[in-house]
Amino acid sequence: MKTEDQFDKIEIPAGLEARLDQLIDRLEEKEKQAKNKIRQIRWGISGMAASVALLLSIGIILNSNDTQRTVQEEISLPEQESACMEAQKALALVSLKFNKGMDQLTLAVNEIEKSNNTIYKTFKR
Repeated sequence: MKTEDQFDKIEIPAGLEARLDQLIDRLEEKEKQAKNKIRQIRWGISGMAASVALLLSIGIILNSNDTQRTVQEEISLPEQESACMEAQKALALVSLKFNKGMDQLTLAVNEIEKSNNTIYKTFKR
């Protein structure tokens, strides 16, 4: 009972509630901006990946239309086989790095959401 009496004696500064409301509103706005920024980054990365895939597809189609060789002739050329293998390795590396980046981005988003939930719970009390 003694602690309740102590709380009753504490004076709450004028305008504290309004300032806390403003702080909560600003934090909520920052949280929305952070989510929008992450969403924009994801869309940007996805757009770049789609553009690269589209350009590669167009290049392959145009290259196959320009040459009059048969498939057997193309496969029999060791230089082109080597170039094809190198291209496959490069694309595999790009895919690996892209997936790692997306995994890290997902972890960062999860951490931000956890932090925001903790802050929200703290202010809600």
